[in-house]
Amino acid sequence: MITLYPTETLYALGVNALDVDALQKLYALKGRESSKAASWLVRGMDDIATYAEVPQKAAKIAERFLPGPVTLVLRAREEVDTEVIASDGTIGFRVSADSTAQKIIAAFMEEQHAPLTCTSANLSGAPTLPTPQEILQQFGPNADMITQIHDDGPRKSLASTIVRIIDDTVTVLREGEVATQEILGHLGH
Repeated sequence: MITLYPTETLYALGVNALDVDALQKLYALKGRESSKAASWLVRGMDDIATYAEVPQKAAKIAERFLPGPVTLVLRAREEVDTEVIASDGTIGFRVSADSTAQKIIAAFMEEQHAPLTCTSANLSGAPTLPTPQEILQQFGPNADMITQIHDDGPRKSLASTIVRIIDDTVTVLREGEVATQEILGHLGH
């Protein structure tokens, strides 16, 4: 089951983040290399700590910016299956401030006991469009692979800011809704 749902920035596509078969279907839909792992939507820091190591700087960023438009990329815990994480051993995490996304992830994790992927709802390399109707049109005949649609009106914002924190090293991989300087400034850099 592939779900189309809103976040506070853009629409996302979700499948069970721990289900290798579901991930392969998601990557096939997007035309995306499976080596480029999808971020995970979770409820909060307790969920993140279940699946990843949380350095002090990551906790400090999370305290200030989550829930919100920031993706934290952290080193996965050893017990997490390497088939569902990035090739460098990391996972990207989103905690959305969008009330619809929060309801979806709360119900999903209650039922599936797993995170939901949080990858942009677009063909790989194409723009993420603002409405479910436009997104479905972009996928053309493959749109029927999306079996659940949560239409909560248009979303047109910058994507989330992606921040990688491994040990003491903080790297902004993509500047999005939250400025790099705001994140680094919060850390005293």
